[in-house]
Amino acid sequence: MKRVLSVGILFTLAFTLTACSSGEKETVKPQKPPTEVKEKENDKEKENQPESNLPPTKNIEVEIEGMKEQRPAELQQSANGYHFYMLDLYNFEKENETTGRIAFANDPTLYATIEKLDPSTDLESLKESSLKSAEEQTGKANDLPATDIYFSYFHDAKFFVKGVSEEYDVVMYLVKEVEGELLYLSLHIPSKAEMEGVEPSLWAMLETVEPNKE
Repeated sequence: MKRVLSVGILFTLAFTLTACSSGEKETVKPQKPPTEVKEKENDKEKENQPESNLPPTKNIEVEIEGMKEQRPAELQQSANGYHFYMLDLYNFEKENETTGRIAFANDPTLYATIEKLDPSTDLESLKESSLKSAEEQTGKANDLPATDIYFSYFHDAKFFVKGVSEEYDVVMYLVKEVEGELLYLSLHIPSKAEMEGVEPSLWAMLETVEPNKE
């Protein structure tokens, strides 16, 4: 009888120790680290966040008929990861999911567009599609050296396409690299009386476009 009791007690102790050991292992399981995919998503969200340390207004230089002057401009933040400063008498709105439009308030047919490109964009294909678009809009388009642009800030553009109609409606497309990011810009200037001051104003605003910093 004593022998049976001894065996039973030993079995009970062994079972209890095993259960305790299993419980200890479960309590020390480490949490899994965030996945790389989640980190990349967070980086993308940070990239498109507006910058908070920028002045809400500043003066920008506008050159009209060789005369340079400083004009007040207001900060505009795009949800697509860039910002710029906009002059009075202009409006900024979303043209589509990737492109923003700066339009002359008195005549929205005079405008410029901004698109922040993906680094993997095929620039040669984009240039060809820009030539096609400019030709469709004006009847004639050319791939020109970027140094043909009057404003020297844009002389290092990756490409410059310009279309001019018989009525002298002007359409221009270019890609400019700013702080390691590619920006696809366009200007649409119908031949109207306001053209004289609008075009240099659009160029001046495009010169302030910068990608947001993380």
